[in-house]
Amino acid sequence: MSTLYISDLDGTLFNKEKKISEKSTQLLNQCIASGMKFSVATARMPYGCDYRLEGIKLEIPGILTNGVFLYDFQNKKYISVESINRESAEKVIRLMEEKGLSCFEYMYCKDGIHIYYGRRELEKQTQYYSERALKECAEVSFQKDMQDVSYRGEVFYITYSGQKEVLEPICDMLEGIAGINYSFYLNIYNGLYCLEIYSNKASKQAALLKLKKYVECDEIVVFGDNWNDVPMIEIADRSYAPENALEEIKEMVTGVIHGCDEDGVARFLSEECKTK
Repeated sequence: MSTLYISDLDGTLFNKEKKISEKSTQLLNQCIASGMKFSVATARMPYGCDYRLEGIKLEIPGILTNGVFLYDFQNKKYISVESINRESAEKVIRLMEEKGLSCFEYMYCKDGIHIYYGRRELEKQTQYYSERALKECAEVSFQKDMQDVSYRGEVFYITYSGQKEVLEPICDMLEGIAGINYSFYLNIYNGLYCLEIYSNKASKQAALLKLKKYVECDEIVVFGDNWNDVPMIEIADRSYAPENALEEIKEMVTGVIHGCDEDGVARFLSEECKTK
């Protein structure tokens, strides 16, 4: 039986310093060299994780940006992109503005990723307005009229980070906008909540099913720690959470493994290799 192993990054494969330890790197590369089909699934953008994964010899495409992309790490190539239709994107931006908020709007164009934002204060949200984004994206720029940029490319992601009580009511309103899905979860690194909006055709679950077909495997094993991993957990044949995962996630999975600071995923996979 052919098995595809997929791990979330932050809080799961990455330790609390947002890195993969030397031990994990060594164990994972041994597993891949032995023929294990292993890759990652994350809310991160390609430019937010490819350099952190340089030491891992990933041969299987990764699921990035909560399923928006299937991404070939070796060739830095986008295999597939799921975008939001323009009308739905404009409705989301209008809703945020009506609630006194702005947002980051991400577009995929021929020359790469463009990021637009409607208020200068968002430059403090370094989760999105990061040195890496400024360096790797085709464009990162302030826009007085966010509606005016919607025609420039394919909108694939709209996001904002803030307090739970501010963003929860917006989640309820997003339910009325056709053509989108969203994730709402706690960022373990800064204590803020992330609201991430993307196409209803994009999800970790949909991308995982696409990847399963792409690599022609029979079984799916996933690792995750947070709410945006639940869609993968729901369809996995087996699922595991690190000890540091949310308690609710640990109650959903097949088993609990060592935490992200203890090389939990890599140690588990190394043991799997020995039994194959």
